[in-house]
Amino acid sequence: MPALALAAAALIALALPIPLQVAGYSYFVTVAFLVILNAMLGVGWNVIGGWAGQFDFGPNVFFAVGAYVAALLAVHLALSPWLGLVAGVGAAVVICAVLTWPITQLRGHYFAIATVAIWMIAQPIGATWELINGSRGLFLPLRPATGPLDAVVSLRFPGRSKALAFYYVILVLFAVTLVLLRMVDRSKLGFYFRAIRDDQEGAEGIGIDSRLYKVIARSITAAVFAAAGVVYAFWALAVFPEQVLDLNWSTFPMMATVVGGIGSLWGPVVGAVLLIPISQLMGATLGAGPLAGRGIDLVVYGVIIMLVAALRPNGLLSLPWRAWGRRLVGRRR
Repeated sequence: MPALALAAAALIALALPIPLQVAGYSYFVTVAFLVILNAMLGVGWNVIGGWAGQFDFGPNVFFAVGAYVAALLAVHLALSPWLGLVAGVGAAVVICAVLTWPITQLRGHYFAIATVAIWMIAQPIGATWELINGSRGLFLPLRPATGPLDAVVSLRFPGRSKALAFYYVILVLFAVTLVLLRMVDRSKLGFYFRAIRDDQEGAEGIGIDSRLYKVIARSITAAVFAAAGVVYAFWALAVFPEQVLDLNWSTFPMMATVVGGIGSLWGPVVGAVLLIPISQLMGATLGAGPLAGRGIDLVVYGVIIMLVAALRPNGLLSLPWRAWGRRLVGRRR
């Protein structure tokens, strides 16, 4: 059943945007892009929040680091965004390790407050630092691609093909992230992370350096957020501090992880597939027209999250999906 579900999900992810694009519904392709982007961020946040058990409220700082590094390299050195992605991920990992090591002695809500403080410090830096143009932001140079290969290398896709092309770019990165983090989940690192989460004193008693592995866990999260930030920067063709340091880049992945099933690899994916379309559609319907400015879309969205959290506190993956699948297969037979 898991193999069949995975194959069906992969087929839907690959094929669904094509008829939408052909029919001219580019908005829904963009929503699908945001779903995969937030699912990728949720999977990355799950490493520090779900596996290591350290609630991190400031991973959007590394989303901004990836976006800014790639944008600076593209603007000043005309480097490919793929080289910018490697540089952005490397910079985010180094900065994360330097910032995280001093706060690894903190636990629980103290660690969470420290991550919020890092985000608060990053905001005025992003708004005033002249190297990154401060609040004026960075605009990526726009030039037409000479062919399909150049479009992929430079991440510059013409006209209506942009939404569909970026969807497949983020889908490939998301698949790579899933494969790599599944390897981490099954490796010694994954067991060390869970040991620290379940009993830090006991883990230290058997020789696990909790400070070191907290830094490693958060650095993995930073790498995923930085890679997603690079793709977002070239999709938006601009990087502003209030844009890439927006708190939603932290809260949406966290909510998706908790709603889907914190600590499981696929929980953030399930949560993102549910929450992000609801958020976008509520904003486009209840947040527009005569109801604009009343916040009804946020109220409905909040009620949905509260119902899911109240009825399934362990996440949607705790539902008996396998039993339902067996019943369905048995009935068909």
